Amino acid sequence: MKRYAIFLLALLCAGLLASCSGVPAQSVNLKPEIKAPSGNVGKGKAVALRVVDARADRVIGYRNTDGSHGAPITVEGDLAQSVGQPLGRMLSSLGFEPAPYKDGAARSLTVTIRELGYNAQALTVTRKVTTKCVLAVRATNGPGTWEGNFPVSQERELMMAPDENANARLVNDVLSESLSMMMSDPELVQFLGKDSVPGKTTIKE
Repeated sequence: MKRYAIFLLALLCAGLLASCSGVPAQSVNLKPEIKAPSGNVGKGKAVALRVVDARADRVIGYRNTDGSHGAPITVEGDLAQSVGQPLGRMLSSLGFEPAPYKDGAARSLTVTIRELGYNAQALTVTRKVTTKCVLAVRATNGPGTWEGNFPVSQERELMMAPDENANARLVNDVLSESLSMMMSDPELVQFLGKDSVPGKTTIKE
């Protein structure tokens, strides 16, 4: 009887280990929303828009909370395109005419996705999910250049492990906040809206 109980316990432990290691990977669909003041700052001026995905790794994080690289989370489709579409609409709402990027354009806006991260950590009862986004911006207007960085980090405590839709919302939220911060920056918007800018580089602190 004792040997049978030990055998059942071993089977139970093996099942638990298999279920933990069998956490499926996720591919999240990102559709960021940009919230920023609109207006007619651009007055019809064309802006050559480019989004560059410069992340070091296509994996944005892992669902496992033990620090292992199990159950990776990736982005579905082309991240640069997912960011470029709402950016183009935001430029239009500011009175600009977004255009495909080309060297030598009178005005240009290059948004580089430096980092998009997800980290899950087990707490006593809950789990803490930290998401992070870092965007770098380089705008040109004639000979003038404007550069800035827009880092955002968010933390959430959850009772249960988030499914694919929940994780998509978490990553969308941090990406949307970084984009909204960028397009709400009055220095950047006014720089693009000026008729001409002296040949110097302005770096946002």
